[in-house]
Amino acid sequence: MVERADAVRAVEAYLGDEELRRLATGADPRRVLRLVVADVEEHELVWIVRVRSRTPGEVLVGGGPYLVDRVDGGLHEVGVVSWVTGAWEADYRERIRGATRRSAVDELHEQLRDMVAARGRLYAVRLLRQRVPALDPAQAFEYVHALQGGDLSPDLPALAVRALVEPVEHHVDTLRRGKLPVPRGRLGRSEFG
Repeated sequence: MVERADAVRAVEAYLGDEELRRLATGADPRRVLRLVVADVEEHELVWIVRVRSRTPGEVLVGGGPYLVDRVDGGLHEVGVVSWVTGAWEADYRERIRGATRRSAVDELHEQLRDMVAARGRLYAVRLLRQRVPALDPAQAFEYVHALQGGDLSPDLPALAVRALVEPVEHHVDTLRRGKLPVPRGRLGRSEFG
């Protein structure tokens, strides 16, 4: 586990490297914003590290905090909008930690299986065509039949994905990868608390 002091050191090292990088590119040393760690907050997944300018009177605007993974020490940053809205957390759980999320297609498959069991295959085909109008009757029948048999080819669900799943917007940017492997798979909130 990454401790608070490790998180502070990771962010300070990154800030120092960024300052040196800017100076190495010929930036005016008087114009290079020098940042320091201002606050550290514990979260079940990460250490939330906020920074401020070393120079009184200079105010940072528009940046969210840095995130240091509590398992592997990876360093990430979050934009202010995703920080304020909380959108960063679901993105972090899925992309960084590898948690799986049930999609609208998973829900549809469950509904189709339930419909076949309760009312029959024809009703399931009808439900599928209502939810995914891009499928013609033959494709919908093939989809339901294959879903029952467990050998669903990827081309038919791809149509369902396009119709039902909204594109994912990334809210967390990785600045430095962590050193330890993070367990992958279904992650519940309690596993990291």
